[in-house]
Amino acid sequence: MWGFCLRSLLREYGWQFVRRVAVPHPLRTARAVLAAGALDVSGHVTDVSPRGPGPRLEGARSIVGLGFCLKPMDPPCPSGRPNHDCLYLENLPESGGVTVPPACRRCAIGEIGTMTLRTGAAFYIMTSARDILSDVFVPSLDRGSFSSGLFVLCRYSLRPFAVGLLASGIRGRLFSFEKGDCQDYRTWLLADRGLKDEQTALGERRYRTVRGLLDAARKEPPPASRFEKRGHVLHPRMADGTT
Repeated sequence: MWGFCLRSLLREYGWQFVRRVAVPHPLRTARAVLAAGALDVSGHVTDVSPRGPGPRLEGARSIVGLGFCLKPMDPPCPSGRPNHDCLYLENLPESGGVTVPPACRRCAIGEIGTMTLRTGAAFYIMTSARDILSDVFVPSLDRGSFSSGLFVLCRYSLRPFAVGLLASGIRGRLFSFEKGDCQDYRTWLLADRGLKDEQTALGERRYRTVRGLLDAARKEPPPASRFEKRGHVLHPRMADGTT
């Protein structure tokens, strides 16, 4: 983790994190770094909780984030890969029926996103560290946008990601990819720039756990039948038209 943090100081994400998080909140950031360094990330799930009870999805103040590298490659994702877009999730009709493109029929992002909608939480396809800082960490630190979340990302970035969660006050449950993920800073940096030629996979055990958590958080009746995109984040559009 220390190597990642030191190298990142030379990148935009690093100095933006220092300017927008560490300088305004030095003690909070220092505690976050120490707590993240002490996390046990050897299991298939890592719980990150800066205060209070363990992580759980709490409707509109929760967010589910998945790495863009989960997007299918054969056939290719119709939305492209290194972006925050999902043609399938962004065009779910109010009636519930939809013509599913071939690439979307077995896509983990489409399935998990649909389950997320039923919980009332926001959904986010994660690309660069810079965007995650601007879309998730800083809004939560400054305005309390998100208080909890479920995230799927590469093992290499688990602890650095936990620093951002802890510093911004988000209780998170982190799942690492089982295969295809970044193993060192060089491959992580390429993926952070959108250069990822391998599709990642969550693995059956992790996938089953994620589906179970989302199913347990499902609300009846579902609070929304479609998403509305604000910035890079998909927010449920509630029955009364609010988001």
